[in-house]
Amino acid sequence: MLCTGCGLENPQGKKFCTQCGTPFSKLCPKCGAENQPLSRFCGDCGTVQIETPATPAGDAASIQKHRTQGERRHLTVMFCDLVGSTEIAHKLDPEEWRDLVASYQRAASTAIERFDGHVAKYLGDGVMAYFGYPRAHERDAEHAVHAGLAILDAISARNAENRWPQLAARIGIHTGSVVMGIGSGSDADLFGDAPNLAARVQTAADPGSVLITAQTHRLVPGVFVVDDLGARELKGIAEPIHLYRALRASGTTGRFKAATARGLTPFVGRGDEVRMLMNRWERVREGEGQVILISGEAGIGKSRLVEQFHAQLTGTPHTWIECSSAPDFQNTPFYSVVDMIAQGFAWRADESSEVKLEQLERSLERSGSRLTEAIPLIAPLLNLPLPDKYPPSTMSAERRRSRSRGPRPDILADEKAGRFVDDVTRLVVRYLRTS
Repeated sequence: MLCTGCGLENPQGKKFCTQCGTPFSKLCPKCGAENQPLSRFCGDCGTVQIETPATPAGDAASIQKHRTQGERRHLTVMFCDLVGSTEIAHKLDPEEWRDLVASYQRAASTAIERFDGHVAKYLGDGVMAYFGYPRAHERDAEHAVHAGLAILDAISARNAENRWPQLAARIGIHTGSVVMGIGSGSDADLFGDAPNLAARVQTAADPGSVLITAQTHRLVPGVFVVDDLGARELKGIAEPIHLYRALRASGTTGRFKAATARGLTPFVGRGDEVRMLMNRWERVREGEGQVILISGEAGIGKSRLVEQFHAQLTGTPHTWIECSSAPDFQNTPFYSVVDMIAQGFAWRADESSEVKLEQLERSLERSGSRLTEAIPLIAPLLNLPLPDKYPPSTMSAERRRSRSRGPRPDILADEKAGRFVDDVTRLVVRYLRTS
């Protein structure tokens, strides 16, 4: 069964493509009958079907031709490899070694898929992943670096459990132009120097580190704290390659802040918009609350306009609270509120969980919250371990999710249902008053 989305040949009887997820049938909008994806009329009631996007020329022959020709992509490639795998394998029973590699690869694939990556191949104890294929995203390079750091965190968490043997990994990331097409097999192959360069970068990495090339670094300015390693000679590469070691996420609020870390270009135009914002600001100063929505296409200058408005307020007493959302956290309740709390505490990435927890306890005490009830709910939300002195929450996962979203009509009878929202709100209000 040939997929109309990517051209992959799938086994008969499948309902969705195993490569891109395209459905092999569509439902009639009138009678609900199943029809072929390229059907123009329903076979049961004759209703005109909704057009389905098709590949070039829209038939099987053109799909096969498209597969043979290949597709040019701007791709970020990651290589991850275990350190000292030969020595570890020599000390373990073959079945133990198989289980160890499988658990490591599962952890790696989980981190990769979490950040919209695609595991292309397992090469022994190594993993090769693509970011930007089969679906391209605006932040593929950023996702790749996040995934690399997440893999190292997963390995560190395993090692912290004192499980033997201790593991370490090297990760290399490079971004470049490639061609995706069908080679000697039936799966899509990658043609270009990007995978070779990513593999060479991986061999140059120290154990427990993520190295990225200058091409990748240019796409993630300010998003990560990096160590500039300068130009390095890599085996098989004619010219030295400039490398950076990604240490951790920088914690910069918003992509605009990260992208403009090196300075802003002069602000041109948008005079009417700025005057409108300043007019609303004057109403706020007179005691009239205002809400403004700024919408527009990506890259049109929404964040730049807000930054210019903020600059206009310099010298005027005010409190500026800023938080952001992100596609990576669309399923994380109260992500923006959590981000605002972290900003209020001015937490750094190198601060220990114990220090953060102490600050949280002191703040909740001053806000009048009961620690035995508030800490077990708020600490996990802030990714802080729960100390033994606090009893773990006995609520079900569904109830915790309900309380993290706030009271719903079906649980309003529970007087404690909204307490979590109240606790978080009091904590935020405290920082609004003292900032």
